[in-house]
Amino acid sequence: MFIERIYYVKVRVRKEMREYRIGSVMRDLRKMAGLTQQELSRDICTQAQISKIENGEEYPSSITLYKISKRLGVDVNYFFDSVESPRLDYVDAVQSLIRQYIRQRDYDAIHHIIVKEKESPLFQNPLNKQFLMWHEGICVYYIHHNKEDALSKMYQAIELTKQSATFYKEREIEILNSIGIILYEEKEYEQALDTYQTALKSLNELPQTKDENIKIRILNALAKTFGDMSNYDESLIYSNRGIDLCISNESMYLFGELHYQAGESLIKLGKIEQGKEYMEKSMTIFTLQRNERFVKLVEKELEALFV
Repeated sequence: MFIERIYYVKVRVRKEMREYRIGSVMRDLRKMAGLTQQELSRDICTQAQISKIENGEEYPSSITLYKISKRLGVDVNYFFDSVESPRLDYVDAVQSLIRQYIRQRDYDAIHHIIVKEKESPLFQNPLNKQFLMWHEGICVYYIHHNKEDALSKMYQAIELTKQSATFYKEREIEILNSIGIILYEEKEYEQALDTYQTALKSLNELPQTKDENIKIRILNALAKTFGDMSNYDESLIYSNRGIDLCISNESMYLFGELHYQAGESLIKLGKIEQGKEYMEKSMTIFTLQRNERFVKLVEKELEALFV
């Protein structure tokens, strides 16, 4: 089914954008690279020229186009290929599809998409290439169980856009979180904690984030890791921080999981009734979310404790 969905997206976008111009391609690439017109034009041309090119009012010289392509991280032929190619909304559609399969843990489907798209001119931009390489690393781990290759791809993905040894951008922090998950799966808890803590510290240094759920994911990961290390006090601290953030953001994302983790920690700390209360709340949340797998998990835990 995922092949048919990709085909549908391609056909739809091609119909919409038959007259896609070089200026439009340039504008989309510039925005994806996080550059202003002034930053793109530096030492190449004027900001006004960039504006005219993007608006279709001026055609760039071959020298100007070559320099711009280098700054945007694509081959100069990319602009000409893209005139006949689907517009960059297709990239968003592919990324959205990959995210959907990540949620479903359908790694074979993701790998198939990556194989089909990784040589496409649309995915040679550093950010788009990074997205595929990041998820290729995830697939390598869960399909082939190759930790070293998976982590290598993820670190390479970070390096595609990283500009500072100590500062991580939002996407790079997401990749760090994925690295932490693999280390956690391998029971390399200390390394996982270091990775999560780096991700959390970097996230707190950002002036703003597009995805408010990233922090909740990291807090939940820290809570789980400390719990598996039998450090239940720390696990409880991060569980409650995650719960508070969910409430502040009016978000149900990982709300049940965080309550479950908090309940488990409280029980391990001997606070049985308080732990049971958190567990029951988690079961209510999972029931509302129609997450039958987790409902049964909590029921089993409660039975083992109190029956």
